[in-house]
Amino acid sequence: MSARDSLLTVLAEAASQDPARMQSAVTQLQQWEATPQFNATLQDIFYDKAIDTNIRWQAIIYLKNGIDKYWRKLAKNAISPEEKAAIRSRLLTALDEEQKPLATQNAVLISKIARFDFPMEWPDLLSTLLEIVRSSTASESDPRARLVQQRSLYTLHLIVKGLISKTLASGRKQFQQAAPELFTNVVNIYVRYIDALFATNTTNIESLSGCLETSHMALKCLRRVVVHGFPEFSTSEGPVAFFRLALEHLQKFMAFKESIPEQCSFLVTAVDSHIKLIGKFYLDLMDAHPRQFILTPGAAEVLRFYWGLLAGNGNEHAAAPAQTTLIQGLQLVKKTLKDPQFILTDKDPEPVVIRCRHIIENEFMTPETTNKLAEILITKYMRLTEDDLEEWDSNPEEWALEEEADSWKYQLRPCAEKVFMDLLSSHRAQLSPLLVQLAGSTANMPDLFLKDSIYCAIGLGSHALYDAIDFDSWLNGQLSQEVQNADPSFRLIRRRIAWMIGKWVSVNVSKAARPTVYTIMLHLLRPQEHLAVRLAAAQNLKTCIDDWDFEAATFAPFLEQSVHGLKHLVGEVEEPESRMKILSCMSMIVERMDEHIAPYSQQILEILPPLWHAATDQNLLQSAILVIMTKLIESLKSQSMGLHHMVMPLIRLSVDPTQEAHVYLMEDGFELWLATLKTASQSTDELMSLVPAAVSLLSEGMDHMRNMLKILQSYLMLDAERTFQSAGPSLINAVAGIVSEGLRSEASVSIMQFMDMAALTCPIRITGDLYISSGLLNKVLSIIMAKKESNVVLTQYLCFMARLAVEDSAYLSNAVNSVGQQFGQPSLLPMLIDLWMEKFDNVSHPKHRKLHAMGLTAMMRTTNAAVLEYLPRLVCIWGDVLNEVNENGTGDSLVYWRETQDDEDDNSEETAEVIRRRDLLKRDPVHTTNLAQYVKASIGECERLNGGAEAFQQQWLSKVDPLMLSTLTPLLG
Repeated sequence: MSARDSLLTVLAEAASQDPARMQSAVTQLQQWEATPQFNATLQDIFYDKAIDTNIRWQAIIYLKNGIDKYWRKLAKNAISPEEKAAIRSRLLTALDEEQKPLATQNAVLISKIARFDFPMEWPDLLSTLLEIVRSSTASESDPRARLVQQRSLYTLHLIVKGLISKTLASGRKQFQQAAPELFTNVVNIYVRYIDALFATNTTNIESLSGCLETSHMALKCLRRVVVHGFPEFSTSEGPVAFFRLALEHLQKFMAFKESIPEQCSFLVTAVDSHIKLIGKFYLDLMDAHPRQFILTPGAAEVLRFYWGLLAGNGNEHAAAPAQTTLIQGLQLVKKTLKDPQFILTDKDPEPVVIRCRHIIENEFMTPETTNKLAEILITKYMRLTEDDLEEWDSNPEEWALEEEADSWKYQLRPCAEKVFMDLLSSHRAQLSPLLVQLAGSTANMPDLFLKDSIYCAIGLGSHALYDAIDFDSWLNGQLSQEVQNADPSFRLIRRRIAWMIGKWVSVNVSKAARPTVYTIMLHLLRPQEHLAVRLAAAQNLKTCIDDWDFEAATFAPFLEQSVHGLKHLVGEVEEPESRMKILSCMSMIVERMDEHIAPYSQQILEILPPLWHAATDQNLLQSAILVIMTKLIESLKSQSMGLHHMVMPLIRLSVDPTQEAHVYLMEDGFELWLATLKTASQSTDELMSLVPAAVSLLSEGMDHMRNMLKILQSYLMLDAERTFQSAGPSLINAVAGIVSEGLRSEASVSIMQFMDMAALTCPIRITGDLYISSGLLNKVLSIIMAKKESNVVLTQYLCFMARLAVEDSAYLSNAVNSVGQQFGQPSLLPMLIDLWMEKFDNVSHPKHRKLHAMGLTAMMRTTNAAVLEYLPRLVCIWGDVLNEVNENGTGDSLVYWRETQDDEDDNSEETAEVIRRRDLLKRDPVHTTNLAQYVKASIGECERLNGGAEAFQQQWLSKVDPLMLSTLTPLLG
């Protein structure tokens, strides 16, 4: 059996409906896919129309996937140049494929290869394809030629789409070089069929349909060719002519729609597609070349045309295509208002920007047009409608969520709101009086939809109107009265007031008016209020609380009512997004009210278990529950110990890598875990049971390292002895596993800060053997002696050495000597001392300088002559450190308590861990040892070990500079 026949058989199996046969075929195809001529054979099978369609479909799919994997020159098992050439030579021979799905896949295949190979390997691609388009267009009466024309135009469209996606400058330049020929050929086809369309009787349905289909595909090509192929298109004759021609056709299409018979709705859809595509063409031009767009002859006419549509069509019930056109018009207006390339700088504005501003302000956005646009936006496009109210009543949650969504690019009313914001921002002085006037007219306005629209405008314009409207007076007067209006039809105004307060609260609401704000919000949060109004109140209550001027004392009288209202609301809503928003508001209240939340914590806790169980497949909602639990733990501080029975299962689930949800919950789980440790007043069996999980996560590598080191550091401060009893060997092994050369400095510093805490909290009698057996000490010494790390990292590693030396210098000396013997370096200890002293001046923090000085001093309590040789340099270090800081009698100093940046967050509030850290530091030898006395005692010990004071003086102190000794003597007292 030939290779082709074997492949045919396997493809037939892959096309079967039997899962077992399909799986076997897929496995076989995967084994063959890297063999020579596999892809060429797939192409041969696909082009054989005598073969079953399902088999051909499998062939083109596998061929397309093979191109993605193996066509690149540097790909593993790349297709050979000869096979590529054979495949390319046949690609344009199958443009008469009758079955559209297969033809589409063939076009996709051609475009993928074109993106790789044009123009270097396939220079004649576009010229050949354009010749096929021209010849098939010349013979369009032939059905086969008509089919080839459609397929080749679609293929050309995909090729252009692929070529413009190249990001390198060389790729863009190559497309720009090919663009003129592409444009000339495709625009001729487009014009030919558009002219034929408008000349055809509307009763000739077949001819109209054919013209629309061909011109639409040509227009899709032209849109991208002009936008991406002509960087200076405003000075290119052809594209400028097409720019103006597109407007002419757009106007004709608007009128042409009206003449299409009612029974031919598909033709109306096709015409609407042309209208939409021309709009996309103008928007793409404005996005890619805003200045070129404005400077193109006819640009003002385009803008005025869309302005005419907007001014004459505010009908919310317009058909979807018409709404799309209006949205495109609004987006074009928005670009002229806000594009950064039209902004005049204060000094030396570019001449081209001045010209653009002149065209915009004098030919389009005149003062009269500006006022008219603001009026139209408020009175027509930003209005709610009866349809909105019907949707509101039928599904208030979904409607409320849709209102909060960022859908301005696709929906008319949100788009109008965006345009209004930009309009007001750029014409503040002109429009502010108009909006003040409108605000004053709302007091007894019977049209509630218009009133809502005006309130919307005032809310959106809060930053521009902050000094034009006395919002406090308005809030205490009219708005406070209107929220009391319980008329069902007034619900949209009550909702809008809550929304509007949220927009103004951080802009211009005084502290004196805050109680009124909270009163209004909580009134609108009552259970008897409409659900959409309550959701708006909850969302904007959060905004009011998450504000710079928020004061817990002012909100305290409203706390009980707010918790009660939110608790009821979260029990009524059904959508996960709604619950998340309500929980977010609760979290903010808990965070900002801090210990004031304690009396109401039980009410909040009651709702969390049911929500958690209901959210088994809703990870974002579960994440929100973890967040609010974290805030509660932080606010309750030591009182949170009573919540551990609820918290531990949540932590265990959220950080368990075997659980699918851990991807979404892990970070929030870490935060909850850390908060629980920081606020715990004592260790418990429940808390300590999680230590192995923390060690396991640390041992997995760098992904969770920083979080796990923080958590394990908290465990050490909470109960170091139980922590090491629970997982001591595995903990030190995990740390040893992540210590290595080449780590980012932040990672190395974090690891050594953790080890510093381990050395401070747990004595060497417990940890000493673990440091050696795990290889940790060996690794640390290797990194120090390699001297490849930055000084910041090296001094942090040496800080750990200092801790060990201060506690037990004999242990460190023996460990270093042991490592030196393993590597054949018996002089490793003096080499370490030498390097240590060399790096001493790179230590900046006074506390750390003292620790290093103490560590080096401890290492001098020896008879090792190679170490004692460094005594003169140590005397200099003693002098420097003792001169820098005036210690009290116990050896402490205020400067030692000035913690580094990493500890500032821990000291921000008085948690149980902050107290533990402070108590721990009070026991730190750096704080409890008088350095002068420590040095004197160490000198005495050295004298004892080395034959007495006289012998030590003659052999070692005599080598010290007498001036240094005379300076040091008064410092030692």
